[in-house]
Amino acid sequence: MQPPLRVVLTAAERDELERRLRAGTTEHRVHERLLMVRAVGDGATVPAAARARGHHPQTVRQAVKRFLAGGFAGLADRPRPGRPPRLSEDDLPAVEARLDADAASGARTWTLPQLAGWLAEERGASVSPDRLGVLLKRQDFRWKRTRRATAHEQGDGLRQAQAAADLALWRFGGR
Repeated sequence: MQPPLRVVLTAAERDELERRLRAGTTEHRVHERLLMVRAVGDGATVPAAARARGHHPQTVRQAVKRFLAGGFAGLADRPRPGRPPRLSEDDLPAVEARLDADAASGARTWTLPQLAGWLAEERGASVSPDRLGVLLKRQDFRWKRTRRATAHEQGDGLRQAQAAADLALWRFGGR
């Protein structure tokens, strides 16, 4: 059987832990791990800390071991497996800036395939038009072409008169 895990926090570590817990920018999973470490640092056993936080004891044990091995940096999420994203963090703001500039100047409007082609040419980022549309929609960004014709708003007088006559016949049982 393993000896119980103990965390002895120095005054500086305790201050840093409390600062990170109060920070509004701490990611939720990291915040939970900090609470687990604080509970064990305050003298609770791993099973007691797990019950208090509503986690499995193994989860608390892993968080404590990560803290003991790597300090506060050890509590951060590790890189996720899988293909890295094709767009960098700067690509989407560049697309938005391009769309804003072209809309302000009235130079042109863009379709998603045109935007994906521009990204590939100018920034070397390969992304499908469908995925680009999802990313822009997630940012609440509008990129679609505006209609220049107003024919859909204006009625055809002859067709409207014929529809009114048909409706009048239908109401009085003429059909």
